[in-house]
Amino acid sequence: MKQFTKFGVIVFILVFACAGSVFAEGQRDEEEALEFAYVMPMAQLWYAYLGDAFEFAAAEYGVNTQVAISDYNQNNEIAAIEDFIIKEPDMIGLGSVSADSCQLAAQKCNEAGIPLVIENSSIAPGPGTIIADLEFDWHGLGVMAADVTADNWPSSKVFVVTGVIGTGPIDMFLESFQNQASKRGLEIVGIQNGEYQQEKAYNITQDLIQSGREFDVIWGNCDAMGQGIIQAVKEAGLLGEKIILTTNGSPLCLASLEKGELDGTINYSPGFHGLLYFLSMYEYITEGKTPELLYLPMKYVTMDNIDEVMHWDSANAEAFERAEKYFRDKVKSM
Repeated sequence: MKQFTKFGVIVFILVFACAGSVFAEGQRDEEEALEFAYVMPMAQLWYAYLGDAFEFAAAEYGVNTQVAISDYNQNNEIAAIEDFIIKEPDMIGLGSVSADSCQLAAQKCNEAGIPLVIENSSIAPGPGTIIADLEFDWHGLGVMAADVTADNWPSSKVFVVTGVIGTGPIDMFLESFQNQASKRGLEIVGIQNGEYQQEKAYNITQDLIQSGREFDVIWGNCDAMGQGIIQAVKEAGLLGEKIILTTNGSPLCLASLEKGELDGTINYSPGFHGLLYFLSMYEYITEGKTPELLYLPMKYVTMDNIDEVMHWDSANAEAFERAEKYFRDKVKSM
C-alpha cells in the first residue's frame, strides 16, 4: 500500500508537471501571437470587402488584429496611428487619405520603431519611410482599357465617363488611355467627369445620345457609373448597338454581364487586395523582407471567361490559396 501510494504520488507529480508545461506553452503562444493594426478610410463598399479578407487571412495565420476607420479625415487617421503606436502592435497598415498624411504617419511609426505598410496610398517626400506599398496600377489600367477596345472594336469611336478628374489616379488612367488609344488607332470623341456617381453618368450618357454625337464604345470608370450608362443606353433603345464597358468587376458588374447589358469589365478585387495586404505584412515580420511595391492583378472579363473572375468577396480558402500563390511568385522574383 505504501509503495502504491508513493507510485501514485510520482504519477500525479508527472501529470501535473506535464499539464503545467502545456499550460505554460499555451501562455507563451498567446503572448507571442503577432498583432497587426490597420487604418481604413471607410468601412463600406470596397473597404468592406478588403477588411473581411484581411481578417480572414489573419485568422488563418493566427494573427490578432486591430482596425480603425478614418472616414477620410486626416486628423482621425493620425489619431488612429498614434493610438496604435501606444498599443505597440508588430506592424501597422494604412490606407491613407493623402500623401502628406501618409508621410506624417510614416514619421510617427519610424520614431516608434513599428514597420508601416501602405495600400492604395501615395507618400509625400520627407524623412518618413515605409516598408511596402500595395498599389493599383492606374497606368496599366489605362493601357489595358485601350488595348481591350482596340483588340475587339478596332478603329472605334470611344467616349469615356471617368472618376474624379484632377485626382492622381484618374489623371494617370486618362493619360495612359489617351496615349495607348492614339497608338492603337482609336478615336476618343469625348471624356467627361462622372465623379463615380450613377446619376451623373446617366445624365452624361443621356446628353451624349441626344447630342447626336457618334460613338461606338462607352467606358464607365466604376460599376455605379456603369449602371447609369446602361440605364441611359437602354432607355434610348440602343442596348446591343453600343458597346458598354466598365472597370471594377464588382458583383453589380457581373450581374449586368450575365443579363447581357454589359459587354465586358476589367476586373480587380478589393478582397484579393486585402489578402495580399496581410501577406505582405506577414512576410516582412516573419522573414524580414517583402516586395516593396506590389500591384493588384487585373483581368478583362466577359461572359466567355466569367468563370475566371476574381470575386470581390475573397474571404475564403480558395481565394486565399490563389493569393498565396500570386504573392509567393512575387517574392521569388525579388
